[in-house]
Amino acid sequence: MNAVAADPLLAIRDLKVHFSTDDGMVRAVDGVNIEVGRGETVCVVGESGCGKTVTAMTVLKLIAMPPGRIAGGQILWQGRDLVPLKTEAMRSIRAKEIAIVFQEPMTSLNPVYTVGDQIAEVVRQQEKLGKRAAMDRAIEMLRLVHIPNPQRRVHDYPHQFSGGMRQRVMIAMALSCNPKLLIADEPTTALDVTIQAQILDLLAEMKERLGMAVMLITHAMGVVAEVAQRVVVMYAGKVVEEAPVRELFGNPRHPYTQGLIRSIPRLDLAATEHHRLEAIPGTVPSLLNPPPGCRFAARCRYATDECRAAEPPLREVAPGHKAACIL
Repeated sequence: MNAVAADPLLAIRDLKVHFSTDDGMVRAVDGVNIEVGRGETVCVVGESGCGKTVTAMTVLKLIAMPPGRIAGGQILWQGRDLVPLKTEAMRSIRAKEIAIVFQEPMTSLNPVYTVGDQIAEVVRQQEKLGKRAAMDRAIEMLRLVHIPNPQRRVHDYPHQFSGGMRQRVMIAMALSCNPKLLIADEPTTALDVTIQAQILDLLAEMKERLGMAVMLITHAMGVVAEVAQRVVVMYAGKVVEEAPVRELFGNPRHPYTQGLIRSIPRLDLAATEHHRLEAIPGTVPSLLNPPPGCRFAARCRYATDECRAAEPPLREVAPGHKAACIL
C-alpha cells in the first residue's frame, strides 16, 4: 500500500465529471480519488449509476464532450496529467499505454470487419507495423487468449463468435500493444457464469504474463473477492470505502459496503442456515440535486442528524483502510 501511495501508475485526484441535461447538471463523478500501483489489480465496485464507468471512461477521455465535461481534478498517468491533453496526445496513450475492455462484447466489435482486421488496425496505428506483420500479431494475440485455430478464425467476423469468444477478442485487441494498465469495464456482464470464470482466469493469466496493472470495474462482489488486491467502493459519484480485499471483506466499515457484502449468496452456509438475502432499502439519490450530508444517509440504518448535516470525509480508519462514515 505504501508503494502505491509513493509511486502510483495511475492517480485520480479529486476528479469531478458533470453532464449537462435538459433537467440540469448531473454530477456523475464528484470528487473521486483512486490510485492504481504497478502490477496491481484494483476493483472499483458499486451499484449501477454510482459513477464507476464514467470514471473509467474519463481516464482515457472517452466521454462525449459535450454534454460531459471534466469539471475539476487531475488524472495523473505516471506523473503526467491527462486532463489538459488534446485528442492527438491522448491517441498516443490509448491502447499503447492504457487499454480498455468494454462491458458489452456483443456490440463493441464492428460487424463489417473481420476480427483480425480490427486487431491489426490497432497494432498498425500504435506500433507502425506493416499490414502482414500486424496480421501476424493479431494471430499471435488470438492464440494468446486461447481462441482455437487462430490462423483461420482471424478471418472470421464478430457474428461468427460466441459472446465469450468475442470478449476474448476484445481482450486480445486491448493487449495487442502491451499496455501498462488495462481498464476492464464489467467484462463479464453479458456472459453466463461458466464463461465469466474463464474470462476472469484469462485476465489474471494475461496480467501475470505481461506484468500489467488492472483496474476492474464491476458491481459483482463475488468477482471482487476472486481477483482484487485492493477494492474501491463507490456510491452516488463518491468513494465511500477503500481497503485491501481481505480487510474489506473481513471488516467492512461503511454501512453501504456492509450491505453489499450481506447481499452475496453464501454457498458455504446454504446447507446449515436458511435466511433471505438482505436488500439495501431505498434508492440512489438523484445526482442532479444531491442531498446534503452523507449521500447514503436516507438508506442507512445507523444514520443520525449529524450524517444528514455534513458530508463525512474519506479518512483512514486503519492502515490502508479508508471510509467516509462518522461512525
